[in-house]
Amino acid sequence: MGQRKKSFKFRKLLMFLWLIALPITFNWMSPVLIIMGGFEGYITISFIVFATWFISSLFFGRAFCAYGCQWGAVQEVLGDTIPKKLDPTKKKKRRKIKYIVFIVWIAFIALGPILNLGYQYGFSPFYPTPEDPTAIISWNEFAIGMLIFYFGIIGSVAILFTIVGGKRSFCNYACPMGVLGVIGTKIKNAFKYPSLHLEVNNEKCTQCKQCSKTCEMGLDVNELVQKGDMYDPDCILCGSCISNCPQDVINYALKWRK
Repeated sequence: MGQRKKSFKFRKLLMFLWLIALPITFNWMSPVLIIMGGFEGYITISFIVFATWFISSLFFGRAFCAYGCQWGAVQEVLGDTIPKKLDPTKKKKRRKIKYIVFIVWIAFIALGPILNLGYQYGFSPFYPTPEDPTAIISWNEFAIGMLIFYFGIIGSVAILFTIVGGKRSFCNYACPMGVLGVIGTKIKNAFKYPSLHLEVNNEKCTQCKQCSKTCEMGLDVNELVQKGDMYDPDCILCGSCISNCPQDVINYALKWRK
């Protein structure tokens, strides 16, 4: 139990550090710059990050959302400050919205290189200022005004979603990047090759429902436990249910799925 609590605290610390680093790595995680770069003929560093995100999901599911996503970190830290849970009665309908957002996002990502007949300038880690090597770090004196503007928008959206929808509600309802993880997870589950997933021994469960109460994504984890199948497209494998289960019912597994 102690080791699991340490893992939980480590992930929380990691989320906080990602939040602190966001002004420096802002461009790396931008769903907008990947589109802008395509229209100007550049492969951006965000393209590489999101491609890595998808490839990782083929082996680790949506774990990137829990351990590597800085937008998720913003929501999670904010959600700990404004502790409002998602409404499970509305969650299943609302979470379909992000698939619509994803289709629109992917369409715009593809449109740029189609109109340009490819990425004619190749990869530029320094985009949006390709000739300036310092642009690989988002935070600089020339970009401070733009950063304040963007962070104002991001902060407002995160606060609004958290207050209205609950903790990590943007992840659940509107995040197109998360759909990359959903698709990768469905692929790995279909082929059943060794990959990171959750397994459960529901015979040990006392139905204390701590797993559901502490789920970062507002899932009814106890219901999954009783079914004996821990798969849910919105599970980000954060391990919160593992760390807070007093009976050691849920665990990570990295092996062939049954």
